[in-house]
Amino acid sequence: MNLFDRPQSAGAALLACAIFCLDAFTRDDLAVAGLYVLVPLIAASGGGGRRRAVLGWSTACAGLAIAGFLIFQARGAPPLAFAHLGISLVVLLVMTLLLLRTQAMSSAVERGERRYRSIFDTLASAIWEHDFTEVVDAISRLRASGVEDLRRYVVEHPEFVAEMRRLVRITDVNATGLALMGVPSKEAFHSRLSELLPETDESFADCIVALDERRSLFETETTVYTLAGSRRDIFVTFSLGPEACLDKVPGSILDVTDRKALEAQVLRTREELAEAQRSGALAAMSASIAHELNQPLSAIHSYADAARRWMARMPPDMHEAMAALTGLSQAIGHARTVMHRVRSLVGNARIRSADIDLGELLSTTVTLMRADAAETSTRLVLMRGRWRDLAVSGDRILLKQVFVNLVTNAIQAMAEVPPECRTVTVKIDVEDGATALVRVADRGPGWEDAEEKVFGSFYTTKPAGMGLGLSISRTTVERHGGSIALGRAPGGGALVEVRLPLAGAGPSVADGVGDGQVEQVAVDGLVQ
Repeated sequence: MNLFDRPQSAGAALLACAIFCLDAFTRDDLAVAGLYVLVPLIAASGGGGRRRAVLGWSTACAGLAIAGFLIFQARGAPPLAFAHLGISLVVLLVMTLLLLRTQAMSSAVERGERRYRSIFDTLASAIWEHDFTEVVDAISRLRASGVEDLRRYVVEHPEFVAEMRRLVRITDVNATGLALMGVPSKEAFHSRLSELLPETDESFADCIVALDERRSLFETETTVYTLAGSRRDIFVTFSLGPEACLDKVPGSILDVTDRKALEAQVLRTREELAEAQRSGALAAMSASIAHELNQPLSAIHSYADAARRWMARMPPDMHEAMAALTGLSQAIGHARTVMHRVRSLVGNARIRSADIDLGELLSTTVTLMRADAAETSTRLVLMRGRWRDLAVSGDRILLKQVFVNLVTNAIQAMAEVPPECRTVTVKIDVEDGATALVRVADRGPGWEDAEEKVFGSFYTTKPAGMGLGLSISRTTVERHGGSIALGRAPGGGALVEVRLPLAGAGPSVADGVGDGQVEQVAVDGLVQ
């Protein structure tokens, strides 16, 4: 490919010939060799400014200058002709160096421009290039007219904001920006910013203030409409600092339409989840109250049925009937207290604490479970061990419900076990002299799931179960400063261990009971 542009190359060649003829064949010493510096300049001005071309033209001119000097000297050149030649060659050398430096700088600028253009056109983020010069001029005129508070002025004069928006020209756009707006080519893209923004846009007022302040970074969120008329929410970032060239300000455009739609969906989902949680909490509270009232209601039914049978005898056994009615009255009071205590527990109210004889509490619990045990031919065994006066601090009703739940679960877990093997053992012991330990063991299949899952709300293995017994029991025990854990009984069944801190002076050894001996209280499980 020819390194020189033809019109400029031809002109440079003609000029070089003319200078050579004047320098070599005139009689007088006109010192025209210095004009050779014009030849590389003319050749370079036509695009022939590459390094090899500049060096070629300069070398040729230097050769012509020396050849002209030799011809002129042969014809009787004056003494100053040699000095003129030296000056011409020096000037030509300096001009060549300047041209080479200029060419190198131009090449660097061109490479930078190409690199910028490549980045601009291929960037994954949409970019629009804006010309804000007319807006800046208008702001300057407004300041000159006496307006000092520009922020207040743009708020009070929305027509000024609309006019400024129409003055902003869109000078360039990359491929991603075209795709965002659905425009096929740069030529078809909008020429003014007002064509992109809706009339109701309020973000440009802040942009005017940012231009006046020459902020290094301006960010705003607004809405644009594509060529097809669809709405897109965008986030725009400008650099308007003092070093910015305001006739070509690139704006980074981020499409946040999908993100805002997702945020709206997340917000709706969060509201729905909160509503579901409120409904679930209400359902859990209702279920827990119903669960805890189940045992007192069963006792009420048993006492009422017993009273009816004693009254139906001939003659009626009034003594037993009165005993059953007394138990009925106590069961009703117990149900009322249970409901009040469960409501306090669910509502996180303060527990009513008092010292409780743990042995007596477990004895009455086992006695209360006689009816349920009789229905399944289950033997209940209470092992008090060598300790007496085991006092714990807490709410008697709530702790009693814990052990009722544990014994009930143990009885129900042995539904598939042969009747002669159905035994529930409740054993009392002491750990470290400061903690009461109650073990409730059965001979059923044992625990199959992890402890955290078993203690979770609504976990149950029973077809008609609500799955709240163990969850409520753990909450109750923990609020009494204790803990509850699962294990495996020596016979292979399930084991639940309840630990509660002892109150008062601590335990004492029962009279007549030595180390290693236990006192057993067996409940047959059959109602006589």
